[in-house]
Amino acid sequence: ASLCWLTAMQSVPTVEPGEPMLRASRGSRALRIAPMLALLVGAGLFFSRPAEPPPSDIKLAIGKPFVQGIISLFDMKVDNILLQKPESQWSHFAVGMLAFDLLIDIHMELLFFGAQATLASAEIDLLFRGQRFGTLSTRPCPLGGGGKIKTQMAGQLVVDQLDVFQKIARAVVHEDEFTVELFSVVTVELRGTDNGCILRKDMCKTIGSARIPGVTFAKSVVLKGAQGFSVEMGALKLIDLPATEPAGKALISVDAKVTNPSSFELHDLDVFSIDIYTDDSWPKTERPAAESLGVKFAEVNTEAGFSLGKGESEWFAVQGFLSVPEREYDLVKTADVLNHFLTSRPTPLIASIAGSSQPFFSAAAKGAALRAFLPGMKHDFGGDTNIVVRAYIDLDVPVAVASLLNPLTGTTLHQYLYVALSNPFDATLYVCGLEAEVMFNGAHVGQVSLPQLTLEQAIVLPPSERGFLTPNAYPIELHATELPSLLQLLHDIAPQPAGKGVAYVDLNARIHARVGGAEPILVYRQVNVSAQLKQFSGLP
Repeated sequence: ASLCWLTAMQSVPTVEPGEPMLRASRGSRALRIAPMLALLVGAGLFFSRPAEPPPSDIKLAIGKPFVQGIISLFDMKVDNILLQKPESQWSHFAVGMLAFDLLIDIHMELLFFGAQATLASAEIDLLFRGQRFGTLSTRPCPLGGGGKIKTQMAGQLVVDQLDVFQKIARAVVHEDEFTVELFSVVTVELRGTDNGCILRKDMCKTIGSARIPGVTFAKSVVLKGAQGFSVEMGALKLIDLPATEPAGKALISVDAKVTNPSSFELHDLDVFSIDIYTDDSWPKTERPAAESLGVKFAEVNTEAGFSLGKGESEWFAVQGFLSVPEREYDLVKTADVLNHFLTSRPTPLIASIAGSSQPFFSAAAKGAALRAFLPGMKHDFGGDTNIVVRAYIDLDVPVAVASLLNPLTGTTLHQYLYVALSNPFDATLYVCGLEAEVMFNGAHVGQVSLPQLTLEQAIVLPPSERGFLTPNAYPIELHATELPSLLQLLHDIAPQPAGKGVAYVDLNARIHARVGGAEPILVYRQVNVSAQLKQFSGLP
């Protein structure tokens, strides 16, 4: 037995703080377990003595080498880490540190202690890729009597190395998995049958109690990352806000949900502030999202009390305002977002975390960037998202045809038309100008333009307005560069029975607008715009 004790004491591995901890192979693990088995045999011979030993002898029998061997051999697996705000964190925040409560669900397989074991309260150093970032102050953690166990480790994480903490936060957000190292010198408490051991009889063969200080606790745990959280966005909504001046800001609202496959359950996130950018690297996304921020499109916030569990979340709302710098490049990029939206195409965006009302999460997440797609607008009204929906041309068809066929009168007709406009947004739309190429059966047949208007002169379309007829007529030029197509257009708009009474054209339009406090130039095709003669339309 003495030889067994000596062998076990000589074979106990030691790990210094910050030293990499490699997982043992099956062969090396067997070599490490062999002396422990010999140690257990020695302990069994001791406990088979006829005389019941006093607690002091128990302490000598189950000494530090025995406990150190068991603690060193087991692998700790983390199932879940619940983060929630402590009762008070401001005392740490005041001195440049961060604090948050953790509840860690773990499972492990240990050799049997022969008593009920508890890992006493400890100060555990936490390291990420060899760099320390904080301390986990734990409460007592029950280890049972050994074997396969599931337990919980509760405590408070205090972060004092912010730069390293931000590195591990990025790993949580973006990586598939990563490793965190734990190091401490702890105390293990053992209780026998007469001191509260409530395990099975065969697991409580000892009596008395023992407190084993100075046990090295050094573990590497593999944690799952969120892999970008897989953000899914719902439809964009713009809602007018009360304003003392025309064309004020509108509330922007987007529903979202995320998938969290990580080891972390994030409670008490509270209010998260998010800046939404265009994706400057699209369609090539080799660059990380944080390095691909284009033009800031909007500033939004989550609702108070926001939390994020594991797996797929429920839909939640983020709300805020359009926030576009008054530069032409930025206005064009913002218009691209709205153009994609209006033509029912998904738009690549990047959500960049600006901060949180919780200092812990603000420090962890600030600057983290997540890719997402904003879906296009659904065709809820009339099957399209046109702003220009109908055109009424003031034209005499026989005179126009004769003019086009006469080589002396030129190839351009100058006429006037009224247009009916719709507003596909849920906020007031101000139309300040329009230029459009008129296409019929794929051929260019004309050009129409509305003059540039000031905000006071703009055509005001209330939310979801359908078919607002402009009070004034605007010039249109009909070009005979594609004469057969233009003649067919004139034939179709002629009243029945000579023609169909209506034709459908497409407009490659540039619409100068103001909506939600921004002034984008909306450049997108207005499809299937009906064109007919004003004098046969019933208009005055």
